[in-house]
Amino acid sequence: MIKGLFGSTINLLANTLDIRAEKHKHIASNIANIETPGYNAMDIDFASELKKVSGKVNGTEGMYVTDSMHITGSTARSGYTAKPIERQSDYPGLDDNSVGLENEMVKLSDNTMMYSLSVKLLQRKLAGLMNAIKEGR
Repeated sequence: MIKGLFGSTINLLANTLDIRAEKHKHIASNIANIETPGYNAMDIDFASELKKVSGKVNGTEGMYVTDSMHITGSTARSGYTAKPIERQSDYPGLDDNSVGLENEMVKLSDNTMMYSLSVKLLQRKLAGLMNAIKEGR
């Protein structure tokens, strides 16, 4: 009953917010380590992570693990952590650090904008549900 009420849009937006928040942590870490010799920038592949947490891998529905006794499937939403990947720099410095401030700031701005958009979409979805609950009054 509740699954039909909320549909898959709210779950998709919640997963999007989780991944964007995790991506933000990695971008902030990259900026914090901008002068660390030998540091490799870390990033998250948003599309593959969204497929993973949505339970859709190779176009098929996956299973969610919500109990330790379940058969393994995709990760449960609680305690989500993405698998970070190393990102190579276009302009490696003399200290082998792969972080470029301008590049990281663009990624931070883009990620913030997409996070805000997801929040607004979620707010509109919930406002529509609230309108239905109040019967349009």
